[in-house]
Amino acid sequence: MPTAQGPGGRVQGPSMPQEKLRFTYLSELLGRRVHAHLGGRVLGRLVDLTAAPEKVYPRVTGVLVKGSYASTPLYFPWSCVRWPGGAEALTIDSSAVSGEVLARPAESDILLKKSFLDRQLISTSGYKVVRVNDLHLLVEIVQTGTPNLWLVHIDIGLKGLLRRLGWGGMSNAIVRWLLDRDMKDVFVSWKHVQTATAANAYGSLQLSTDSSKLSEMHPADLADILEDLGADERNRVIESLDPAAAAPTLAEMPLTLQVRIAESIDPALLTQIVHEMQTDTVVDLLDNLSAPARATLMNSFPPEMITEIRGLSQLSPASVGSIMNTDFLSAKPATTVREVREIVRDAAEDTELIYYVYIVDADGRLRGVVTLRHLLSAEPEMLMADLMHEHPITVTPDTGIKRAARIFFKYNFDAIPVTGEDGRMRGIVSMRDALERVFPEIREESKG
Repeated sequence: MPTAQGPGGRVQGPSMPQEKLRFTYLSELLGRRVHAHLGGRVLGRLVDLTAAPEKVYPRVTGVLVKGSYASTPLYFPWSCVRWPGGAEALTIDSSAVSGEVLARPAESDILLKKSFLDRQLISTSGYKVVRVNDLHLLVEIVQTGTPNLWLVHIDIGLKGLLRRLGWGGMSNAIVRWLLDRDMKDVFVSWKHVQTATAANAYGSLQLSTDSSKLSEMHPADLADILEDLGADERNRVIESLDPAAAAPTLAEMPLTLQVRIAESIDPALLTQIVHEMQTDTVVDLLDNLSAPARATLMNSFPPEMITEIRGLSQLSPASVGSIMNTDFLSAKPATTVREVREIVRDAAEDTELIYYVYIVDADGRLRGVVTLRHLLSAEPEMLMADLMHEHPITVTPDTGIKRAARIFFKYNFDAIPVTGEDGRMRGIVSMRDALERVFPEIREESKG
């Protein structure tokens, strides 16, 4: 299997001599005449290639040939194609095809031209949306028969676009005359590309089932990319993700875009995604959804969560309670450092902020706070009562968000505990949530 290396598009495969490798472009193959092997009759012109997508680099499996009078293209498997690998026309070995009965492509095979040319794909190496101007194909010369073809790069440069338009040679000569240099290819390795959909060999769009490359990206980076996609492509990417990966990505988007996506994707999938989101984010989303979408989601929540959501949604949008998160780490005063470390380890993936552990009594009243730094440096058998900082600064659910923001600026906290009038812990408010609400332009500037 070939492996892409280097900025110049050089590709080398394991134990594959360099002289047995060459490259071509999809644009150089499209429109090429296809002849019958016997008699030399012109069957038509090549209009697309099919490829098997299950490998790291898709391997070409067949050709689609459109005749002058044919209503639909004919499919020929790559095993029937005879082609030396250069600028020659392709021929079809009639002995490999029985009369008019042609082999059918696999349903999982994809059409390269229809799927990718002029479409937007996600580059997971540069965390951006790129437009495909051409496809770079590796020609693997074999001892006998037709070379193997592999899709190894997408061409996103101006040179690729000009080549497709037939202006490649002329434009390169002009650039060389003006700037004394050649135009450069701009490639992205196929292994660093994530597709949301592709056209299968029968022409219909199918959802990409492999979202592993996207799931490895930070939710904020992925959210930025999705904002640049069209609505259909954006929804398809969200639908391809695991709900646990889709939830933080959706939460990083502007609320208006969150609502747009929530209103347009499958309700069952939306329910799964929302169940993975933080409660404060769910409240903001629910407050802006249409009545039918809100009812569908509310019916999926357990009674205690419905009570919590309704309580939060009644709070003023200018108060801390409207951005309060009810997920936080807590421990009793008699708990040891060793035990709390286990609590932190178990809750790390599900808790939004683990920098603080709040020490509460049997009635849930806040008694103190321990930072993660102090927790890691303390003796394992030390009790929380002896380690905690007593009388922490707190806010109440009806405290103004601007006042909370001033506390963050003054004390440089990452989060502030939110308590009721009875001193019981209600939740926490993070510095990020407070500053985004007070200074919404910060979020937009951070994306520039």
